[in-house]
Amino acid sequence: MKELKTLINLGKKGALRKKIKITTIEMGRELKTPQQTVSRILTKLTKKGLITREEGIRGCIVTITQKGKQLLNDLNVDLNEIFTKEKEFKIKGKVVNGLKDGKYYLNLNEYKKNIKNKLDFIPFPGTLNIMLDEEESKERLQRMNGIKIEGFKKNDRMFGSIKCFKCRLNDVDASIIIPERSHYGSNILEIISQFELRKKLNLKNGDEVIVEVIK
Repeated sequence: MKELKTLINLGKKGALRKKIKITTIEMGRELKTPQQTVSRILTKLTKKGLITREEGIRGCIVTITQKGKQLLNDLNVDLNEIFTKEKEFKIKGKVVNGLKDGKYYLNLNEYKKNIKNKLDFIPFPGTLNIMLDEEESKERLQRMNGIKIEGFKKNDRMFGSIKCFKCRLNDVDASIIIPERSHYGSNILEIISQFELRKKLNLKNGDEVIVEVIK
């Protein structure tokens, strides 16, 4: 716990973005911890690869590593899920063309049957693709528990599982899908529905949309 509190304190001081100068005396006062304890904690954080530390004449120069940033980011995601009072969060982006492979996969009976069982609709054979304003939105979804559509084997070929999240798009019920195997990066979100969403909502490339994720 003390290590985490120290890492958070360093983050608040700006060590996520740049090297900062600190003293163990100053941090001890802020954390209400003896100076010697702070020094031991900084040593442990360094050994774990969470920070880099360079000794100076009056203190030391510290920065949080990528590993430390990831730890704090994961903690932030978990705490948001615990403490958020809203049941929904919104994702913004623009409509773009996809790779056209959604039609093939969503026409497979195995996927259609499982989607019907788990999401209560038979999907239109195609996805609406959204280029996200913030890639962190998809990364947050990837860390959350969703509705799992199991993968399967067919004709000696493996078809991966799909993580799904119920959502609304302009008041139309739909579902975000995050395939286990995907050709898209973290900036593209795929959405399915019983409707052809482009026609249903009169959408074209470049249109801005807001996706309300139902947790």
